[in-house]
Amino acid sequence: MKLFLKSPIFISVVMMASTATIAQDIQKIPADLLSVDRQRCMRSCVPGFGEEACKPLCDCTVDEFQKRMDFERYLDLAAELARNEIGPESRQLLDSIAMYCADKVEKSGVELGGEQPVAKPD
Repeated sequence: MKLFLKSPIFISVVMMASTATIAQDIQKIPADLLSVDRQRCMRSCVPGFGEEACKPLCDCTVDEFQKRMDFERYLDLAAELARNEIGPESRQLLDSIAMYCADKVEKSGVELGGEQPVAKPD
């Protein structure tokens, strides 16, 4: 699990469209941005951990973003990540989501230990 938590997955997963500065009347994070996060999470996770581990992990992460942040906070976090200047509050949020989701996925029986073996061609 520690290897996973040090991976760039949780940083890249929240790197949603940096152009998403359109004012929103609603405080919910738009579904299309969450979908982009889910796709980015899968792209960065699957090569190292496999789809079986990454799908529930990325789903959990995006679900937690939606539960724990409003749209304004989400955009603030995206801006911090784009500048590579993650504040202590944001670091704590990302770490708590990472630990929560990794624990949840491991408790479901999916192992997050490391890279998946690569099939060798015949």
